[in-house]
Amino acid sequence: MRIATSTLYDSQANSIDNLVSQQQQLGQELSSGKQLNSPSDDPMLIAQDLEVRASIAAERQGSTNITNASAQLTTVDGALSSLTDIMQKARGIAVEAASSLANASQQQALATQVDSLLQEAIGVANTQYGGKYVFAGTAGPSSPPVIANGQPITSVSFNGNSSGQTEQLFNGEGVSTGVTLQQAFNYNAPDGSPDVFQTLITLRDTIAKGTVVSASASRVNNADTAFAPATAIDTPGILSTPLKPDAAGNANIQITSSVTGPAGVTVTIPAGSTMNAVLAAINAVSASTGVSASFDYRQQRLSLTSASGAFQVGDTPTVPPGGAAGNFVEAFGLQSQATLAGNVSRQLGDVDHVMQTLLSTRSTLGGNLQTLSALSTSTDSQVVNDTKVQSGIEDADIAKVISQFSQTQTALQAAYGTTTRLESKTLFDYLQ
Repeated sequence: MRIATSTLYDSQANSIDNLVSQQQQLGQELSSGKQLNSPSDDPMLIAQDLEVRASIAAERQGSTNITNASAQLTTVDGALSSLTDIMQKARGIAVEAASSLANASQQQALATQVDSLLQEAIGVANTQYGGKYVFAGTAGPSSPPVIANGQPITSVSFNGNSSGQTEQLFNGEGVSTGVTLQQAFNYNAPDGSPDVFQTLITLRDTIAKGTVVSASASRVNNADTAFAPATAIDTPGILSTPLKPDAAGNANIQITSSVTGPAGVTVTIPAGSTMNAVLAAINAVSASTGVSASFDYRQQRLSLTSASGAFQVGDTPTVPPGGAAGNFVEAFGLQSQATLAGNVSRQLGDVDHVMQTLLSTRSTLGGNLQTLSALSTSTDSQVVNDTKVQSGIEDADIAKVISQFSQTQTALQAAYGTTTRLESKTLFDYLQ
């Protein structure tokens, strides 16, 4: 068998190339601190590494989503905190107005303060986060969703919707990132109760105009029943307090005001009268009493209103004296003595109702923030754990690599020396 000189050279060159390649790889591991720098380094470990990296990427995206959701909820909570302050100030003004209505200028000053609070509330309703209106639902309007109508403001319009905004997390779950206008401001409440805006508008107008109202303190109907315009007021079971007519079968009331004088005006309400008929009977004598009537079918409340100062309303029999009167005033929850201070005091109930709705919403929102905080802690912990796993897969054993690098370097130097000596030989050297 013959071995050519070129064969020896090729074998030695291949050995040197392998050693150089090995030295370069070990050098890269030393400089980067990683044993995996390319897919060819270790295909099995690379597969595990890619799986762990994918998990970490998803978890970090989830952490980002949670952070964004928490930031938006914090913004919403800040807005609701401001709204709480607004309503607390409005309550304080209502208490002051009810207890110290000294003169017209003071009334106007208090009404102006309420109007300022109304404008602040509209500003809070148009709070933005990340270019989105947080109380607009999922409508995503490009302009403020809550619009004031009239000057002074008489109502508001809303061009959002009642769908709650959510943030999608990495595990596929969605988390609420806000509350709706209905939840925060009691807007279009199912029970028909006034929202924040209408509550402030009514309070402002009551103080400014000196409007006196005798109104149902609460809903007058029984559960699962409701008045319609054509419903008779003596329909069995419809009133929480059953209507009891006088001996003649009527439910008459007497209205006494500065317009009527001491004698007052009697309004005859025959048995079987519909709600529309009741309103028509009272409003037919408004010129004589200064009092008009209305019925809120959503809230199921009757209101008697006067712009001419205090008035009294009481039950009276059909044929006085001596006969027993009916209980119309009691059945419809009216105040027998209607004053401006009493009207303002009654509106404290509306203020307290919207505040209770607001506080309940803030409580729910606080629970969502706690849930997100727990998710954030769990996700961050998982990222740390997976990062440790990734480090175990990717990181090089520096002491071992240094030893291997030294061994490779020694072998490479020896190979270079051997090659140098081989290159100085000729065929005649081997033949001797």
